[in-house]
Amino acid sequence: MTDNTILLNGLKQGIYIENSDYFNIKGEKVPRVTDVLSATIYSDALIYWANSLGFRRIKYKDALTSAANIGTEAHKHIEEFLKENKICDTNTCFQGFLKWYNMISAENSNVNIIYSEKTLVCDQFGGTLDCLIEINGKKYLVDFKTSNHILYKYFIQLAAYAYMLRTVENIDIDGAIILQLNKKDIEFEEQALIFANEEHLKFFQLCEDCFFTLLNSYYYTKSVENGYNNLFKNKG
Repeated sequence: MTDNTILLNGLKQGIYIENSDYFNIKGEKVPRVTDVLSATIYSDALIYWANSLGFRRIKYKDALTSAANIGTEAHKHIEEFLKENKICDTNTCFQGFLKWYNMISAENSNVNIIYSEKTLVCDQFGGTLDCLIEINGKKYLVDFKTSNHILYKYFIQLAAYAYMLRTVENIDIDGAIILQLNKKDIEFEEQALIFANEEHLKFFQLCEDCFFTLLNSYYYTKSVENGYNNLFKNKG
């Protein structure tokens, strides 16, 4: 395993990835934020969706792969725009993002991109945030979604990224935004938490507390699974 860690703000940050796995500075494999949430939060809506596909004789895995590909392509085009000012005319999700970006650029005098597709790793977990944007001197963490609905767990995901920004990069944010991009029409839905609003801030702090509770559950579950395998599955 190659050590590609770097010195940043006087702290050594483990940011290396091998075979899509994240490793901390100690060389220990750590879960992605999305892996923690997927393993600990279950959605009835996903089950209903899978069942509806079955009634229409559509293979669940094929539909899931197609949805994932749409999301991956949208993120790629957004990253190319934010880093290279490259515009894609054919991707509907990207055009929805561009509509949002042009709107905030027109409404605000100073809009700057701090990070796009930034990978962070701390001692216990890692992840790649979509965008950190500065609007009129205020920093906002933005997550782009191509799912059909905005879910509460998306803010738990952003809270985990905000924790890494604060502890690894020494960056405090002023708000968090979920931007849902429509796959069929050039439209978007924005849900924003503005931390100057005390209710918004308390909710986001609750999301961070929730993530660490889920993270502990994730590690305990893995320990029990490994213990079981060592006792029973791995015996001759």
